[in-house]
Amino acid sequence: MARETRVVKLGRKMMMGKIFGPLSTIPHHWAIKVGDIWYEIEGLDIYLKEVLNGKSWNAKRITVNRSVGNYAKSGAGYYGGEVVGTTTKTDKEISEWINKWVKDHANYNLLLKNCHKFAIDLMDWLTDGMYRCEHPAHASGLSGFFNFSGFSANDEGNAIASCSVAQGRARLGVLEGKLQIVQGTAQAVCGPGLGLFLDATVAEAKVSVGNIFGIRGGLNGNTGLGARNGNIEAHLLGFGGKIGADGIEINTPIGGVHGCSIM
Repeated sequence: MARETRVVKLGRKMMMGKIFGPLSTIPHHWAIKVGDIWYEIEGLDIYLKEVLNGKSWNAKRITVNRSVGNYAKSGAGYYGGEVVGTTTKTDKEISEWINKWVKDHANYNLLLKNCHKFAIDLMDWLTDGMYRCEHPAHASGLSGFFNFSGFSANDEGNAIASCSVAQGRARLGVLEGKLQIVQGTAQAVCGPGLGLFLDATVAEAKVSVGNIFGIRGGLNGNTGLGARNGNIEAHLLGFGGKIGADGIEINTPIGGVHGCSIM
């Protein structure tokens, strides 16, 4: 019997409130959606509140919240989330994977075992490494070195097809290195967001410090105009930039830089 293929989405939420003040746009909470269900662990804001109330840095036990709706219980993915891949994993298999993950990552850690780590690990497992996520992650681990990956999906106004000959990431806390070879993505967005995009990379290496600062070098001909994934962007044959949830980014065909947005 053929397995059902379902869309995997990433939902993000800027961390707001009294704890972060003017730096509220730097950290983001992440959640993953499969079918109708959102999966997430309690985020940094709740963790810091408990620390400020006297709990040890490593005392908080990780719990996974599930919710159903257009966005997660935390508010992540409020505008629908973004398509990152597809999966044939069942809800039962997902629950079994989550139980094992929580057992292996019992206590929350600000830099190494957090909502980004959970989302990245779940995303990678759900899609067998064939996912597209361009956002810097505050987590740890290695993923996807030199494996062909690709997927296509059409979900709620977002049609995307993406493939890559080789890509890999290495993360330690807020530090992330990424290598990508021969990557192409075609995407049409008409909700949430609006625009047409064609991303074409021959080779690219990128180093980032969370969502604070990043630099990349390589060769690309990215072209597109519109709003997607929380950002407004415009590119023509590699020249251009974007601004929004990921801060400010300026690009050329041979490299680019990005920095956080302070509001």
